[in-house]
Amino acid sequence: MRILLIISIVFLSSCFKKEKPYELPIGESNITSFHLGDNYENQIFFDLGTNTFQTKDLFDWDLRFETGENQFGVFINNGKDIRVRKTNLFNLDEPLTLDTSYLKSLPVLIDEPEGKVDKSAIGDWRTFLAPGSSKPGIYIIELIDQVGWDRFVRMQILDVNDTQYVCKFSPMVFNNKLVTEWNELTYIPKQSNQNFTYFSFKSGGYVLNNAEPDKRTWDLEFTKYKHIFYNYGPNPFPYLVTGVLSNPNNVTVAIDSVSNFNDINSTSISKYQFTSNRNGVGFEWKSFDFNTSFIFTVKPNLTYIIKDTDDKLYKLRFIDFYNEQRVKGYPKFEFILIK
Repeated sequence: MRILLIISIVFLSSCFKKEKPYELPIGESNITSFHLGDNYENQIFFDLGTNTFQTKDLFDWDLRFETGENQFGVFINNGKDIRVRKTNLFNLDEPLTLDTSYLKSLPVLIDEPEGKVDKSAIGDWRTFLAPGSSKPGIYIIELIDQVGWDRFVRMQILDVNDTQYVCKFSPMVFNNKLVTEWNELTYIPKQSNQNFTYFSFKSGGYVLNNAEPDKRTWDLEFTKYKHIFYNYGPNPFPYLVTGVLSNPNNVTVAIDSVSNFNDINSTSISKYQFTSNRNGVGFEWKSFDFNTSFIFTVKPNLTYIIKDTDDKLYKLRFIDFYNEQRVKGYPKFEFILIK
């Protein structure tokens, strides 16, 4: 068995200051666009205060672990269509951990886009224990981008504190043989300058450094993720969408679908209800015609009022989802500092 031992330095960033190439003046219109990639593989982190962005590869990571004090949430990469199954098993030597019929029969779990632990696939793993014991339960992580039974990884999360998580992982198959033992303990540090520490199962498993910019330097994440529709049939229907997630570090969002964009100013703020849900902007600013044109159309009546990481307020509206050559995946939007 490959021994998986991850040691990483927790970044000390108390002396960090946010770089500001320039301050956007109140009332000045800014129009921005960038490319999300041919397969929406680009994960764009955008900062309103500096009108700048950083690009990361969405397909580089599989899990991300919350890094804040007292935080314990573990989230999956919904943009890669990763799936989770929660077993009723607590020991790797139980035959059912290698029973593919049993594993396939378990319900598939995914993260809902609000960014809340209680709506995530993993959920509160601290309570997922064997009856009358502190033995943690086994999750099955299905990596859709892998082939055959190599794509199934078994996971136990053992502990978390202010600096790290302690986990055990075991692939179902390694070197074409079924695996009946755990890897060594895996230590996943809390990279406290980021909202999450990012982990990949590739090459035996490793922590990604700088998979997300410093959490004080961006406001909106343009990315691919799963939205769950509840009104398209008797069962919830998860569907991959491309949209915008908010920085969980202090960013909140309100929506105005009534007022004219130009009429919204600092005196309008008191009438809005802001949400800290990560999908406060989401994907609904555009719609797709499945019947005739088969193109995306931006909804001109939606204005998003966004409080950023610096406690400043902006209004933002989308203009297009195509570039000048009418290639999709180029969100274009206007935003204005209002307070």
